[in-house]
Amino acid sequence: RTVGIPSPRVEGEHKVGGGAKYAVDISLPDMLWAKVLRSPMAHARIKSMDIAKARALPGVVAVLTGADLAGAMIGKKIIDMPLLAEDVVRFMGEKVAAVAAESEAVAEAALELIEVEYAELPVLIDPLAAAKTDAPLIHPKVADYKGLLHKIETPSNVFVSLTWKKGVVEEGFRQSDVIVENTYTVPAIHQAYIEPHCSLVRVNNDGTAEVWSSNKSPFNMRDQVGNALQIPPASLVMHSCYVGGDFGGKGDGNDVALCYALAKRAGRPVKLLIDYTEELMAGNPRHGAVIKIKTGVKRNGLMIAEHIELIFD
Repeated sequence: RTVGIPSPRVEGEHKVGGGAKYAVDISLPDMLWAKVLRSPMAHARIKSMDIAKARALPGVVAVLTGADLAGAMIGKKIIDMPLLAEDVVRFMGEKVAAVAAESEAVAEAALELIEVEYAELPVLIDPLAAAKTDAPLIHPKVADYKGLLHKIETPSNVFVSLTWKKGVVEEGFRQSDVIVENTYTVPAIHQAYIEPHCSLVRVNNDGTAEVWSSNKSPFNMRDQVGNALQIPPASLVMHSCYVGGDFGGKGDGNDVALCYALAKRAGRPVKLLIDYTEELMAGNPRHGAVIKIKTGVKRNGLMIAEHIELIFD
């Protein structure tokens, strides 16, 4: 009764007819537009930041820096991402300041007025070099982060180390007629969904907040945002929107927590729509990897041993 019978996509008519509502389609009364200033450095210390000119620009309602959100961090599993960088930036495109204004144009103009002085730090682009014990530490306090998969005895750039084993692999290689070894290098990729990330938050007088976001995991996002802001996750009302492409790229809290902070400071709803340059720079793609595979086989083609080392960047 099921196999071979076409099943129409229940959302197809809404999408084709233009009735589907995405996060970018939602507008609220007195809504402000947000923009974020991103680091041009891959790794640097923030020596100073001057936001006075941006704050004084007509149409600007709120400006936030890492000092305003000190200690607020977010993450899907390991809580390691500051809502706004505080003392150090750790990747090109990391958010260092946020502006809420009457229009996108005013918010963008305000970003141009923010002056930041950086002191460059060593950059690690090779995961094998980063894993060495003498490599500069990207997260010196990683052992204190919440959500770690296991205890970290000595701080290093290796924050997850897991091993799975079945059988006596070494004996399998001894019995193999042929052993093949290869190393594969996989670059970082972006899912290239058509819809960029968009977030809209309204903080209500009773302490609750309403959220619209291009996100496929509303309950996970609610928990992430609540934990980051130290507010009850149940106080966040998630309005699920259509997602314009995902492919594994829209399951995190993206910019909702930052929009909440801006909305609370401004006393008005705040929407943040990032452009595609920002998506490709800092949109949360799949990271690169170095994969070493050693395979033992018999002459009849039977594979009897395999050892895989995967270093995820």
